[in-house]
Amino acid sequence: MKQFYGKKIVVTGAASGIGRLMALAFAGRGADIIVADLNIEGAEKVAREIHAIGRQAWAYGVDVSNVDAIKAFRLQVRTDLGKIDGLVNNAGVVFGGVFEMVPLEKHLLTYQVNTTGLMAITHAFFSDLLESSDSHLVNIASASGYIGLPYGATYASSKWAVIGFSESIRLELIERGFDQVGVTTVCPGYIATGMFDGIKAPSFLPLLTAEKIVAKIMAGIENNDAFVKEPFAVKSVDILRGALSQKLWDKTAKLLGISTSMVQWKGHVR
Repeated sequence: MKQFYGKKIVVTGAASGIGRLMALAFAGRGADIIVADLNIEGAEKVAREIHAIGRQAWAYGVDVSNVDAIKAFRLQVRTDLGKIDGLVNNAGVVFGGVFEMVPLEKHLLTYQVNTTGLMAITHAFFSDLLESSDSHLVNIASASGYIGLPYGATYASSKWAVIGFSESIRLELIERGFDQVGVTTVCPGYIATGMFDGIKAPSFLPLLTAEKIVAKIMAGIENNDAFVKEPFAVKSVDILRGALSQKLWDKTAKLLGISTSMVQWKGHVR
């Protein structure tokens, strides 16, 4: 996205955490924000924060795990505000624990929010992005989208899917000649929010602050970067994983603390 002023941008999961900070960052650059979250009271609070800095904002309660709710949300936004210029798929959930001891409903919810919900909301607003003269799609994935994550199998695999989806859409847009639509996939390590309370970050992946990753994301959008990978070690983790034999990688992952990072997870839904 070459400029932000006057653009209408949807941010999901925007009531708190990096979603809230991204909504404020876009507004600080002159954009108007559709603040979407399951927590409508939190969304309304963020909308008031944006109003306080002189930009327009509208709060919508939406459950991104529900395809019918997504369709209704898209229709309401089109009716209320017209077309959008940007979409940030930030809403997500994470559940940790021994695989069979985590209820199946939580495993399924992880996919419904992180993967199918992300795809469905992108599908709902995609024509708006294509029709805009300068638009952007941002999908929040994870560093765990490159590697296995014991005690977080469905979270990691949901983010693997996000990376594959985002890259496929980005290349399809290029093939179809829609050069005005940027796509940025964000792959952060663990972020110091309530979502990851209790985790023990691997030795080479220090906890990120929400403020730092949001600054990196905004720079990535401005530069039309295909990926934002933070902290620095994430930029090479997929290369390292591919270079090592399976046995050596397994030992390395355990030594670095990757295999045990989610053992003590006690976070909450984002």
